[in-house]
Amino acid sequence: MSNRKTKIHKLLPGVESGVGFLPGDSGAPTEVIKKGKFKRSGHLTDQILKYRYDKDNSPQLSFLFDSLGDSTKKAIETSKIERTEIVEGIKLSPSEQKVIDCLCKLLHEKSQTLEPDKKTYYSGNVAPEMVEYGEDKNTPAPKLAFTLYELTKEYKGGESISGKDVENVKNVLRELDNRRFLLSYIETVFIKGGGRVENKIEGFKKLIDILQLSQTKYSGEDIELSKKEETIILLNPIFRRQIDSKFILYPNDINRRTIIAYGSHNLSETVLRLREYLTKEHSLKHYNSEINVERLYYMLNEKWMRESRKKKVKEYVDKALETVKTLGLLLSYEIKTGATGEPKIVFNINKAWQ
Repeated sequence: MSNRKTKIHKLLPGVESGVGFLPGDSGAPTEVIKKGKFKRSGHLTDQILKYRYDKDNSPQLSFLFDSLGDSTKKAIETSKIERTEIVEGIKLSPSEQKVIDCLCKLLHEKSQTLEPDKKTYYSGNVAPEMVEYGEDKNTPAPKLAFTLYELTKEYKGGESISGKDVENVKNVLRELDNRRFLLSYIETVFIKGGGRVENKIEGFKKLIDILQLSQTKYSGEDIELSKKEETIILLNPIFRRQIDSKFILYPNDINRRTIIAYGSHNLSETVLRLREYLTKEHSLKHYNSEINVERLYYMLNEKWMRESRKKKVKEYVDKALETVKTLGLLLSYEIKTGATGEPKIVFNINKAWQ
């Protein structure tokens, strides 16, 4: 076991060639994903990282509904969701987050990525659908065609997969297809002379719409009996909006490397959100980033903090910190007393991480 761990840690900083072991494998080497990076929308990451921190004097949930536009209110009322249950942002389970990461990578790989002025830019490998988005009545929504096998392969970090794995990913897609999220953010367009135009984007929308779902039948011995290959998904425009200017670069094998660094396929919400936060800071060139410890806890696990489970949150944050260090993204961190007398954490992010 110790020898396998040594191989894992040696591979993590580069993981661009060679072989490595995934948690729970049989000891056989698994193919390493080729070197490269993919873009993910900065707006998408911002919405995923959204949280409510009471000391910010953010609007209470009971007042949030009243501040929304009429079309957004109507969409919420139609969905029959209680007003008190509405939260801003994209709240995902760990499995949903992994699937979204995989879809972002597939979007990059299956799209035209060289000509930003064209509607085909980051619009998938099927003709995009024109939808209403904010004030834009005719914006391209990316459309992706892929097999469940390739999505599941990515989800598992390149490991060999079974029929059960494929079925699990299919179920996660269905769960996402049934969920809506309250998106609210500003898209800024800079114009000549130093001015800018700010467009408010708001809506209670799906992230994905399943248009066609592939299906594979297996025997009790896990032998494939029949297959309908193609799955087609319509993505929310946030996956591509302003991705030419506001984006975050991720290594092609980020999913695999995170699984290895964490030591399990069952990644926690806390570690995924910390990875997203530090990757965003890295993208902004904030290599010495600091944040109030309590605020960090709310960002990484708001639900548990509101349930007064701070001790549990700390346990998961400590594990997440060690994971992003093993990942090579974080070099070190230090907890200090901030100007307000409250503890803050200072991150020393690896400038050379890629």
